[in-house]
Amino acid sequence: MSGGLTKKVGVIGAARMVALSVNILVASIFLSRYLDQGAYGTFQQTWFFTHMLLEIALLGFPVGILYFFPKFSPDERKAFFIRFLGGLVLLGGALALLLYGCAPLLASAFHNPALKETFRIFALYALFSLPGLPMDALLIAQDRHKLLGVITVAHATLLLAAVLLPALLGFALSGILWAVVGFGLVRTGLLTWGARSAVGPGWGAYPEGMGRRFFLYSLPVGLNSILRVVAKWLDKNIVSAYFQPETFAVYANGAVEIPFVGVLAGAISSVVIPEFSRLHDEGNREDLIALWHRAIQKAGAILLPLFVFLMVMAPTFLVFLFSERYRASAEPFRIYLLLLPLRCATYTPVLLALGRSKAVALGALADVLTNLGLSIALIPRFSYLGPAMATVATTYGQALFYLLWTARVLSLSWRRIFPWKGVGRLFLFSASALPILLFVHLVLPLSPFFSLAAGSVLYFFPVTFLLWRYGPLTETDRDFVRRILARVHLLRS
Repeated sequence: MSGGLTKKVGVIGAARMVALSVNILVASIFLSRYLDQGAYGTFQQTWFFTHMLLEIALLGFPVGILYFFPKFSPDERKAFFIRFLGGLVLLGGALALLLYGCAPLLASAFHNPALKETFRIFALYALFSLPGLPMDALLIAQDRHKLLGVITVAHATLLLAAVLLPALLGFALSGILWAVVGFGLVRTGLLTWGARSAVGPGWGAYPEGMGRRFFLYSLPVGLNSILRVVAKWLDKNIVSAYFQPETFAVYANGAVEIPFVGVLAGAISSVVIPEFSRLHDEGNREDLIALWHRAIQKAGAILLPLFVFLMVMAPTFLVFLFSERYRASAEPFRIYLLLLPLRCATYTPVLLALGRSKAVALGALADVLTNLGLSIALIPRFSYLGPAMATVATTYGQALFYLLWTARVLSLSWRRIFPWKGVGRLFLFSASALPILLFVHLVLPLSPFFSLAAGSVLYFFPVTFLLWRYGPLTETDRDFVRRILARVHLLRS
């Protein structure tokens, strides 16, 4: 990636990482200790299912914004923003009514009567939150990544207050949920203000056919997004339906991908999708593939060392985060960690830029159907770990399918479609300090905190040195990192 793109990814990724860290701190680490396992499981069921519905309702709108907005004139952007915001408000209202009306059915399906009340409270959260969710894509398309970073950190702080204050005042789960509803309203207000300031005042000129073009592009992308979202949350819903809230609490804390992995992948995708679109329009295939390969290797330099570290330290890591009550969460956590090497690459942006949205949708549909069947088949043998195993297996199959399609469309060999050699070298760097890490984990009698601290220093120091010296970073990337470190040093001093 070029220096400008690296900077955008860095700013967006850092801001989202702060926000997501707060979310995890609030929704998992704090509440898993504050609430009993049954109430915590109920919170997680409400949170997961509502966010699944929100992601489904968005269809492919964020991707459509990233694709079309750079092509719009300033007047067209203003007109699009006004009409798009109105449509999102209506869509949020429809989703809220659906969630409120279906709350009794959902409580029965998940064998948890408490969900009737929590889903009805969170119907307002869906109403308030949905209009703001696509606005980050609009800010990115407007090249306002710094403003997005500030807003992201601000609403993360508000979420922290929305959960901690009711808990400190002694409110039960319902009181915490009402505070989160208020947070959703404020977050949407901040994002909408930021998007409006980016496009500028006025109504603009709305050309005939703009909405139709946007919808026709976004619909197939949205159908794929629905399938992707269903696949993402499928195992959680299956475990909710088959097991008690207490079991779901253990599963939910472990069956997650490392939080900032999604942030990193989303930041890279948000930045490179417009570049893929531009390079494709220019017929510049070689630069498109080179950009993709560079993005893969730079992501791998972060994710592969993390994979090795957490695979060894998983039990210690989970106990440190959630207490000894959730030591069993390390089992689904290690299964989910197997997805981490896959996340070095974002597989769909290239296909979407090449106009192969049908292939993306086909891969997503196959993933959902296979995952569903395999999850149900594995539950009798592996209990609640079965859906996690099925998710990992089908995700690998989907990634292979997308790689084959990309190779076919670009007329590339299997060797050229993916930077195998570069990623393999990164994995060797990541495994170089594995004996040291095993010694810390298996031999030294340390508490979870000191075990993680010692393991982090003794493992990441030599691995980081190898990656800095021999990894995929360009001199521009190194300068960007040095400037960040210099700013951190100035803030400390």
